[in-house]
Amino acid sequence: MKPVYVIGHKNPDIDSVAAAISYKVYKQITDKGLYVAAAAGELTDDILWLLKELEFEPPLVLDNVRTTVEDLLEDKDPVYATIDMNIMELGNLMRKHNIKTLPVLNDEKQFLGLLTIGDLAMIFLDNLGKGQDIEQSPRILREIFDRKVADIMKTRDLVLFEKDETVSEVRKQMLATRYRNYPVVDEQNRYLGMISRHNLLDMKRKRLILVDHNERKQAVNGIEEAEILEIVDHHRIGDVETISPIYFHNEPVGSTCTLIGEMFLENRLFINTNLAGLMLSGILSDTMIFKSPTTTERDRRVAQRLAEFSGLDPLDWGKKIFNNSDHFEKASDEDLINEDLKEYMSGNTIFAISQIETVDFAKFSERKQSLIKTMEEICRRSNYAFMCLMVTDIMEEGTELIISGDKAFLVEEAFGNKRHDGSIFLKGVMSRKKQVVPVLYEALRKANAI
Repeated sequence: MKPVYVIGHKNPDIDSVAAAISYKVYKQITDKGLYVAAAAGELTDDILWLLKELEFEPPLVLDNVRTTVEDLLEDKDPVYATIDMNIMELGNLMRKHNIKTLPVLNDEKQFLGLLTIGDLAMIFLDNLGKGQDIEQSPRILREIFDRKVADIMKTRDLVLFEKDETVSEVRKQMLATRYRNYPVVDEQNRYLGMISRHNLLDMKRKRLILVDHNERKQAVNGIEEAEILEIVDHHRIGDVETISPIYFHNEPVGSTCTLIGEMFLENRLFINTNLAGLMLSGILSDTMIFKSPTTTERDRRVAQRLAEFSGLDPLDWGKKIFNNSDHFEKASDEDLINEDLKEYMSGNTIFAISQIETVDFAKFSERKQSLIKTMEEICRRSNYAFMCLMVTDIMEEGTELIISGDKAFLVEEAFGNKRHDGSIFLKGVMSRKKQVVPVLYEALRKANAI
């Protein structure tokens, strides 16, 4: 059975990872399918710390979901020959399974060579000749049947594929070679199965459920080649396209984990202590311990129920999460900026906003100028019109908005504030989604209308 990957956005944060894991559990309980929690990028130290605290295995990191050779393989145990088989055994095996191409493997299932029904036919034709010595046929047949696979298998000029090769590359090679079947191996040369042109026609895409995002720029690479089955999110509706109608759960709450927690509660499903703690962490992280303006009564209500299940105090646990997330000292400027960076587009204008949550502005102020310099470099490299770094102090309930880029003046105009030392302080601004992105979109709309 092919898995369904439950995956959050690029630059994973606590809510997206917690949502992927908890929704995977929900789907396994309600659907009984094969679901795998995944992340669209490497996990930060604070996420790894949280998962370890709550005794969860980290999700599978998927850098790309393009269709690969592995997706073309059928879910069945491969039939194969061994080097010590004779031709009689080989023929019986091929007839039994109605196979015209057979791999030869060793005890570790590593690929050694290949045999086809045509190869066997040629052995008989070559040895029996034109039938002039018909009385010798029994002896010749016995000799043929006694021959070993090791002596007749093909080991040269074979075309085989590794499981991670893209379908586009496979298609080119198939068109150039015209074989009936092609072996597939992994990095250790272990045999995984056969593919043919028929598999290309009946190509199965990777199947995904997106959580905590629905915009292509924030989705895992290769999203256009995947099949999206569901989306569970709390952001504005973006531009992800689907092959057919899907289940799309999108509501204005502060955290995706709020929506998933509600599903567990409304369906009266069992929530163990650790899972409750994980979903609570997602809510506390995305609502900034309920101080973000995106926070709703639903967030507070679900968090309270999850706190009861987990035995965690929301305020104490939230402070612990953010204190552990505050890792300025260890991360480089670029890593810090890219950790929660999201790209946006308005018309032909591309811009980016990153956000850092802290409980101590002082740690940030010492490296402000080096952050600005790094942001300028990122703008040039990524062709951003401008970019913003939100340094949000949860306890002070405000954001220092650092701005860079050729069109940084648009940000100043949008908020009606001039930069001081490269940044603007926005009292009461906590949410990128609700208090910064809409303001910038409106400013760009007005600028484009002039």
